[in-house]
Amino acid sequence: MRFTSREESIQNELLTNLVGLGSYQDIHDVLEPRVLQLCQADHFALGCANLDGSVGLQWTSRTTMPLLKHYSEWVTQDFVFQATLAQPNRVLSTQEMLRGQKLDTQPTRHRSVEAGLDLRQVMATLLMEEQQGLKGGLAVYSERSRPFPARSQRLLQLLVPAIHRAVSHVQRIHAQGLELDLLKSGAVESGALLVLTPWGREMVRTNAATLLLEKWFARSDLTPRGIPHAWVKRVEALSRVKGMHPPALLHDDRERDGEQLQVTFSLSTIHWAGNPLWQVRILERPHWLREDWLRLLTPTERKVADGVHRGDSNRDIALQLGSSEGTVKKQLQSIYRKTGTSSRTQFLAQGRRA
Repeated sequence: MRFTSREESIQNELLTNLVGLGSYQDIHDVLEPRVLQLCQADHFALGCANLDGSVGLQWTSRTTMPLLKHYSEWVTQDFVFQATLAQPNRVLSTQEMLRGQKLDTQPTRHRSVEAGLDLRQVMATLLMEEQQGLKGGLAVYSERSRPFPARSQRLLQLLVPAIHRAVSHVQRIHAQGLELDLLKSGAVESGALLVLTPWGREMVRTNAATLLLEKWFARSDLTPRGIPHAWVKRVEALSRVKGMHPPALLHDDRERDGEQLQVTFSLSTIHWAGNPLWQVRILERPHWLREDWLRLLTPTERKVADGVHRGDSNRDIALQLGSSEGTVKKQLQSIYRKTGTSSRTQFLAQGRRA
């Protein structure tokens, strides 16, 4: 299909002006006058996924908001939504969407008349991505009985990729801003940070958190996105609690080979999709013994050293290990020899990690 120089000029102008826009309103304001001109339409509406993560589309329109402001309440009855959902990213005409049905029998037509709008023709599409789902949608309307020309449908279709990119750009800017806000709000405390929704979806994760999760949890303990199953259940349980949260639910401490992982759950001051987010603070406490000495000791000698660090007697250490006091004394002598010390006091004074 060949276009006039005027149509090509408007199209190129739109492709240029849609780059780098910072808000949905900016996208609408760039599109509306030119799309109406290109398509010989009377009304234009742009719908975009809610930036707060809630379900549905945020609609922007200069003339059709009386129809669209409560769209979520009757969207499933709309023949436009049903048709475009089945064929996303493709601009459909009224005839393609109705598929032989009468316009005057459609709830959409009745609602438009009640809203003071005489909408007789529509071209529309939903913007979808395979991984991220619904990104947005757009519609142009005519009050004339005559269908939109095929060239108008084709012109609008050629603009869809650029509109898709513009909407995605705004959503990406917002997501980056939210991530920065979450990181700033969590920067006042030490430790790695993970931020989860009340249903366990990850919002933000620092690199340090990833390293600790990989170190402390087996792959089978993690969701496909790398979140511990136990923590998903924890935030779900915490989110169901009304009032004060039980202190036991706010902590998940683990110990392995003398190292400790201290995990604290707390509510973020930032909300998303109308829900509070959960900050998961992850702090690793290394073994108390300096690393070079720790490498010198056998696993059993480490347990003996830990007993000395706790202040246990030789008898207590022997009971814990299931051995004799004589064996513990021999292990202590081996520890002193390897570390160049001669007593418990000297071993503890020189062996504690800085």
